[in-house]
Formats: sequence, structure tokens, C-alpha cells
Amino acid sequence: MKIKAVALDMDGTLLCSDHKPSERTKQFLLDIEKKGAKVIIATGRSFGGTESTAKLLGLDNGLVLCYNGAKVVNYKDKSVLFERPLAENHVKELIDIADSMGVHINLYQDNVWYVDKADKDEVRFYSNKCGITPVEKSHDSFDSYSMPKVVFIGEHEKVVEVEKEVKKRLGNEVHVAFSSDTFLEVMNKDVNKGVTLKWILEHFGIKEEECAAFGDAENDLEMLFAVKYGVAMGNATDEFKKKLNYTTLSNDEDGIVEFLKEYF
Repeated sequence: MKIKAVALDMDGTLLCSDHKPSERTKQFLLDIEKKGAKVIIATGRSFGGTESTAKLLGLDNGLVLCYNGAKVVNYKDKSVLFERPLAENHVKELIDIADSMGVHINLYQDNVWYVDKADKDEVRFYSNKCGITPVEKSHDSFDSYSMPKVVFIGEHEKVVEVEKEVKKRLGNEVHVAFSSDTFLEVMNKDVNKGVTLKWILEHFGIKEEECAAFGDAENDLEMLFAVKYGVAMGNATDEFKKKLNYTTLSNDEDGIVEFLKEYF
């Protein structure tokens, strides 16, 4: 078997347009796991926004790389294998940017999603997309500001301006990536999906050339570059596809299965 591990982004990759994995993809992943492959969910979502999908797949290994790599959790017992959060002073700076620029920010702590106001359009959209419910909490009321990541949400032009301000204030002290045109994610500078996927592979004694990874957005690129088989989904932009050696069909056409079926 050439491929011993498969890492899968969720939105736009593992999940179809209805926000669920297809039955064909689900069964295929179960089959290759029985053949010895390790299947890893690799997402920018929080663990809370990933857990239901992990349970739906029913995989035995239960590995979830979440928060864009800031944490790795075994969903079956919720044990944490790896964690690298943002520094508290960086989170406070990011909150100040959100408040001063009037843009929404998601905060995460202990697998809970916090927002300052729950009746915002951005909150309702994110809640429907991820299937989780936020907890309302003012930005100045946290006992600790150590968090795995924060997410700015807004119109693309607005979050591009936010990105510029984050880089102006924090420079290379944090890692910044778009997970969609309207989601700007900020993590510890030593964290991205690629770094953490490499940690997982080393932890389980799997070589980078024995791993395939699938994605469709900017925050997937480090992960796709980190392994031999970095695969762009058919629904990704043409610019994104040009950066990679492999492409497949879209998330609605079982692109994961279509690529992997030749290797199993």
C-alpha cells in the first residue's frame, strides 16, 4: 500500500454542499481504515464544530486536527494529543483590532465558541454552517485569554483590511490564513495544518511520502505541501489548483474517493 494516512479538510472537501459527507465517501473511508490507513480530519473548525462529523464517519482512530492545527483531539475519549494556543497578549490585541475596526470576532476556549453578541448575522451564519451554538460573553470578561485561535468574519474587503492591521501590529508573531473569502483565522505563529500533520505522522511512524492530503482553501496549503500527495479539490479555484501537483473531482462528486481508489 503506497498511502498509509489520509488527511481531509472538512468544508469544501470531506463535506458536500449540504454540509455532510456522501455515503460513498463515508463507506470508502471506513474501508481503507480497515485496510490499515489512518484517516485524519484536518479542519479550521473548533473541536465542537467537528465532533458530530467525526462521530458520523464512525472511524476507529478518531483523530481530529482542529483549529487549523492548534489542537489534535481523539474524539472518542476527547483526550488532547497536541496543543499550541495563541499567547494571551496576542488574543487581547486581536480583540482590540476587532473592536476598533467594528468587525465580528469568534473566540474559542475549552471547546466553547464565544461571541460578544449572539444576534449578529455573522454568528447566525457560522452557527448554521458548523452546527454549533455560541455562548454570549463580553470581550473584557475572560479570566484567561489563552485560546487556540480567533476568527474574524465579514465581507472580504473588510477582512482583507483586518489582515493588514493584524500584520501591522503583530507581524510574524502570529500565523494568519483565510479559510474562505469571509473568514480570516489567526493562530500561534508555530501552528498550521501542515506543521501539525507532520507531527501526527511522526508520532505514528508514517512517512510524508505515505500520506495524501485533500483541501480547497488557503489554510489547507501548508498541509498539502507537507506530503507527497497534496490534492486540490475540483471545486477549488484555478489559482489554487495551479499550486499543486494533483487535482481531483469536486466535493460533490466524491473527489476523495476518485483519487484514492487507485491506491487501495
